[in-house]
Amino acid sequence: MVGRSWDAVGFGDALGSGDALGSGGSVWPGVVVGSGRERRRMSELLWEIGTEEIPARMLPQALVDLRERLSGALTAAGLAFGEVVCHGTPRRLVAIVSGLAGRQAELREERRGPAVKAAFAEDGTPTRAAMGFAKGLGVEVEALTRVSTPKGDYLGYTLVREGKAAVAVLPGLLRETLEGFPWPKSMRWGEGKMRFVRPVHWLLALLDGEPLRVETEDGLVSGRQTRGHRFFGMGPHAVRDVAHYRELLAANRVMLEIAEREAAIRAGVMRLAGEVGGVVADDPGLVSENACLTEWPVPLLGRFSEGYLAVPGEVLVTAMRHHQKYFAVRDAAGHLLPCFILVANREGGAEAEVLIRGNERVLRARLEDAAFFWHEDRKHRLRERLPALDAVVFQARLGSLGAKAVRLSRLAAEVAASLLPDQVELAREAGLLAKCDLVSGMVGQFPELQGVMGGHYARHDGLAEGLAVALGEQYQPQGAGDRLPASPLGRVLSLADKLDTLAGCFGIGLVPTGAKDPFALRRAALGIIRMVTTGEGVALPLRRFLGLAHDHYAPGVLDRSREESVAALLEFFYGRLKAHLKADGFDYDLIDAAQALGLDDMADVVARVVALGDFKRSEAYVALVRANKRIANILGQAGMSGVEGDAEVDSRWLREEEERELHAGVRTVAVRVEGWVRSRRYGEALAELAGLRERIDRFFDRILVMAEDAELRRNRLALLAFIRRTFNQVADISRLVLPED
Repeated sequence: MVGRSWDAVGFGDALGSGDALGSGGSVWPGVVVGSGRERRRMSELLWEIGTEEIPARMLPQALVDLRERLSGALTAAGLAFGEVVCHGTPRRLVAIVSGLAGRQAELREERRGPAVKAAFAEDGTPTRAAMGFAKGLGVEVEALTRVSTPKGDYLGYTLVREGKAAVAVLPGLLRETLEGFPWPKSMRWGEGKMRFVRPVHWLLALLDGEPLRVETEDGLVSGRQTRGHRFFGMGPHAVRDVAHYRELLAANRVMLEIAEREAAIRAGVMRLAGEVGGVVADDPGLVSENACLTEWPVPLLGRFSEGYLAVPGEVLVTAMRHHQKYFAVRDAAGHLLPCFILVANREGGAEAEVLIRGNERVLRARLEDAAFFWHEDRKHRLRERLPALDAVVFQARLGSLGAKAVRLSRLAAEVAASLLPDQVELAREAGLLAKCDLVSGMVGQFPELQGVMGGHYARHDGLAEGLAVALGEQYQPQGAGDRLPASPLGRVLSLADKLDTLAGCFGIGLVPTGAKDPFALRRAALGIIRMVTTGEGVALPLRRFLGLAHDHYAPGVLDRSREESVAALLEFFYGRLKAHLKADGFDYDLIDAAQALGLDDMADVVARVVALGDFKRSEAYVALVRANKRIANILGQAGMSGVEGDAEVDSRWLREEEERELHAGVRTVAVRVEGWVRSRRYGEALAELAGLRERIDRFFDRILVMAEDAELRRNRLALLAFIRRTFNQVADISRLVLPED
């Protein structure tokens, strides 16, 4: 344990051990740690990688990777540290390590040699084995120690190696971190061999203000110089230390921290929107993207012609947000205003007007295209686009979008018959028209608007509003945090679409593996789970509808049989459901206990898991789970886990009072539990089962189940099987975990 350093710290808090520092514990720069002659000063490292513009989508993860890789490398090298903080702009990745030890930790390695009885002769002189062990360590035999083990005493020695100075270790460590950086995509440039996301132009490496020499295989050498904004104060600028580095960047128009740039963007956007009497919707993703595109963000207000407001608002917002990274401005009622806010990467002034005019021209071209397609697309009804779907491939082996439209029409009607029986024909038509907007000019120009434009064109065609809404909602949810379809018909159409895709892909063996999921099947399954389990839940028997989805593919298209595909899909769904419920805070054993019954109704499984979560907090939980585990073990050993477990109890063989009481109690409770289960009130069912606790306890305390009399034994086993069947109406309680497990 490191001793107190009152003279260096100035207050009475003792510092942690070197191990704690290496794991990222809190240490202040300049603090002296150690005791006696081993006291050493904590250092500060500044490491900057200067590049050409890093793609905005990659920057946030790059900062996470930089921190993890650098922390891991320091720990592996035995260099204790306090904290690694990483920052980034489009043109630089920065790591600041505080509380860095000046030397590697001392390495102590325990070596074990020959057994003592083989190391010395009878007269006590060392044998060749002992002398060879000592020679290999570079010490005399007298320096060796004895180590006691269960197998006897052995010669031993503690090999101590002094750690290297940080200044000697860091250059190689930083070079490895740089050259092995895990970008999703990387490139080479010039004649060099090094790969990085973009060409690296400079390296800055300072340890307590002194430069470290880090040289890449391409000959790039680090120094003490950094560069400012590309257009303001480019430099180079010599850096003295971390504090001076921050001052230099700020003076040369670089906001180092992403959070600072995001705050500047939010403040500027709100101010400009307020100047025109508007508001901007909270959009953390767009704010973050602009912060990753700029080093000195300056929001500017631009305008466009009011005539473009005749185009659907979703089109205008898509053109602004997704294509140009602009913020759309709305009035208090939520209607779009003919203006937008861009985020420039430079100061305002005279150049700002040039930037605004240029961005207005770019947006005008986008909106002109949108207005053209809006006008042209409405010349054709959605139904007239059906033949064009036959020429568009859905998946090479699964056929065209035209074939998918036919399948979707049938499956949507079948799902509606179960969930929305009064809208079966509307669901059938919605399924048939769902993909028609994919061959429209607008969606060809703005793919993000698939489904949305189908809804607008359906309204223009005079189709039912419910159908138009459903077309707009068919792709929801598109992610874990995306909204669910708000309309019942939209939910039916979304379910049918995802079921069709899952059944087709699994039917030809296109199953997600590792990080590869080109058809977003995990997302589709999670979307179905969320739709059927959110709120009061939707009773959707997956086994049946996955089978129907499989059957709608033409003969010979799918490789797997109906049974194989459905079995694989149910296993896949269970895996996604487990991950979903665990993310919501439910213990894995609750999920296993419910899933063990082989249920295919996800909403029902979730209702059972919620009830089990409440049951786990009850007083009867431990006793009943322990009893169920005991019952499961006894029945398993007796071979009554299958059909034999359905054997009836013969009341004539209930010889003892405890087994008669238990049988009577279970019969009464079983009827009540069956009623609660039918109405999906699993909390009440578990409360009924909890009432059996005392009778079960008395039974096991006083009754020998495995009696010598075969008929008596069979009857008692049948009673246990009856108890288990009663509990299994809710879940397999024996799978729940006890504290001692």
